Amino acid sequence: MMQSTTAFSSSRQPALRPLPHLLHISLLSLAAGVALPTQAADAAAADVTMPAVTVTGQSTATTEGTQSYTAGETRSATRMDLSLRETPQSVSVITRQLLDDLGAVRLDQALAQTTGIQVGQNDTERTTFYARGFGIDNIQIDGMARGGNAPLQDTILYDRIEIVRGATGLMGGTGDPSATINMIRKRPTKTFQASAGLIMGRWDDQRFEADLSTPLNAEGSVRARTALAWQKRDSYLDMYHERKTVGMVILEADVLPGTLLTAGVDFQDNKPTGATWGAVPYWNADGSLANLPRNTSFTTPWSTWANKQHTVFTSLDQRLPGNWNMHLGYARTESTNRTTVAYAGAGHPDPATGVGMRLWTGAWGAGKNTGDNFDVYASGPFTLLGRKHTAIVGWNGGNQRSRSLGGEAEINYPAFIPDYRSWTGNIPRPVFHPDGSHTETVTRLAGGYVATRLSLADPLHLIIGARSSTYRTDTRSYNTQGAYTGSADFVETRNEVTPYVGAVFDINKQYSAYASFTQLFNPQSSKDRNDKFLPPETGDNAELGIKGEFYEGKLNASAALFHTKKKNLAELDRTVPPGFLLPDGGQAMVANGAGVTAKGVEFDVSGQITPAWEASGGYTYLHAAEADGRRAATTQPRHLLRLATSYRFDGRLAGLRAGASMTAQSATYSASWYGRPPSGEMTNIPQAGYALVNAMASYALSKHASVQLNVNNLLDKKYYRNVGFFDGVFWGEPRNISLAVRTAF
Repeated sequence: MMQSTTAFSSSRQPALRPLPHLLHISLLSLAAGVALPTQAADAAAADVTMPAVTVTGQSTATTEGTQSYTAGETRSATRMDLSLRETPQSVSVITRQLLDDLGAVRLDQALAQTTGIQVGQNDTERTTFYARGFGIDNIQIDGMARGGNAPLQDTILYDRIEIVRGATGLMGGTGDPSATINMIRKRPTKTFQASAGLIMGRWDDQRFEADLSTPLNAEGSVRARTALAWQKRDSYLDMYHERKTVGMVILEADVLPGTLLTAGVDFQDNKPTGATWGAVPYWNADGSLANLPRNTSFTTPWSTWANKQHTVFTSLDQRLPGNWNMHLGYARTESTNRTTVAYAGAGHPDPATGVGMRLWTGAWGAGKNTGDNFDVYASGPFTLLGRKHTAIVGWNGGNQRSRSLGGEAEINYPAFIPDYRSWTGNIPRPVFHPDGSHTETVTRLAGGYVATRLSLADPLHLIIGARSSTYRTDTRSYNTQGAYTGSADFVETRNEVTPYVGAVFDINKQYSAYASFTQLFNPQSSKDRNDKFLPPETGDNAELGIKGEFYEGKLNASAALFHTKKKNLAELDRTVPPGFLLPDGGQAMVANGAGVTAKGVEFDVSGQITPAWEASGGYTYLHAAEADGRRAATTQPRHLLRLATSYRFDGRLAGLRAGASMTAQSATYSASWYGRPPSGEMTNIPQAGYALVNAMASYALSKHASVQLNVNNLLDKKYYRNVGFFDGVFWGEPRNISLAVRTAF
């Protein structure tokens, strides 16, 4: 098994090493001309290299302190400690170095630079992720489902983010064919380390970070870590302001030889004002293009989607006889949402008179969501027919509960804004009056699995396994006296079996060929026009590829072909009246029974080209089609290219690091919702292909201090981050600059 990468440094710059064979050359050529932002606290010289982190009882995949853009191994696909080359699926790892280089403080910012991942945005607070033609619903922390508003998750808490593209139904039961996103928390270290940073950016963006890890006894057998961040910022959008606090405290103890106990709590509190509830119109009332400025917002200064959440978590890792290991994990997440928003998200404006935009109002009492998640498994080696193999058996899942209050909102303003050209949002804030009624939704998804990695021959390994899952969701209603009035919706599926098989053949010491197959089972949270859950998605997912591992695991590359057939995919119900929303504010959907077929090719490369040159990048070609041959997933590009790199100088420029990143995608479109005015003709809302370029530079002021400059959207490209949401478009962020000053000990 490949060992973890270590910090790479050199007193002088070596020449580029020869790259063996055609695959290696073709994959590296993806990253050859572009670079990525870099961590401010990194130094170019060896004496400012951050110390590598060693965590007792954890996998060797820890990336903090390695200065690397790749990881030694991952568990997200199978729970087995496998290198990227040994894993029979497409895997990308956003390391701690890459997160810092990008200046990516939110999950959506990190994934926007990741191979094959498309980021969409309906409004300021609702961000969605897509891959391989489908939405990504499987978002985890340390392998367990994440509750709350995951797309807005802050990255200060994490060592790395692992993305497994394709279905991972063996571990999660949902078999989502897009991708699984697994955020891995930072861990305490046996030696003292501390860092702090101050980041200032455009639109009055101010952020403070602190990270402290320390042993609590002389042996380092008990240790603690805390990470904190505070941020306030405005936006290119009028009226928007956000204040956020996030933090974590985690303890580890080697209570006995071979026994590791972990416990901790993390929290995040987002308080946005001037939040939007939709996009801006694409067309004027006369059918001409609105072309509204990027700062346009038809919200109010008080509109908010406030979200507060915290997670309590614990785990026990135990070494067992025969080199087996057992893991027991539990996490409980509680989140509270307070939403009061008014936004002119429907209609088409008349540029001559300023009329035509209708206000939506949403005012809800404090909704509460609670999630309990469990993770139990044991894994280890066994001998059969004279060969050594690996087995794993486990159970995971949990319960998700949500509670929403009934009542009415007192609204003292008209349904239409009088003149969008002079809109300031100066209207009274609605007052929500609860009536004592409420609804509760309980969702349970859990299951057991068993798998084995068989060594059929020295170069051939086969992973085969299956999972049996149970899914249940129940929505219950209670009247104003708190009495139960019945179940509004009940869905249950028992003993749904999801098979998984994957094979890896080692061609030589550098290259492996692989194939994998699994079936799909994905319960849906989308509802139809009658507020009923849609039936589960089903189908199958297959992948075939080749992987390369170079320079003792410091560079990884892969090429893959994928094919997915998915039925009962949720699509917008265009038979409902314009502006129709469900009681929870969502859109009515229908199940596409005939299904969608998605296939394509993907390349990925990450790691060290020379000891001073890191690169990460990938290309995805996607062909998604309906059963009748029409293009599906039209808001996802057919061609998506992501490139990133950084270079550390020496000699007279010692201490300087420079880099850049870029993303380029082909054209996308969305079918109109209302139709183009004034005729109502149904047509498409397009987004032409575009490319975005980011740049960075960092300089080590001393052994313990550094400064970093990031410029995002360097060329100030105008583009839409989403098209077609109620005939609207959401502008991407204009050019912005941030400066970070960091110190580390």
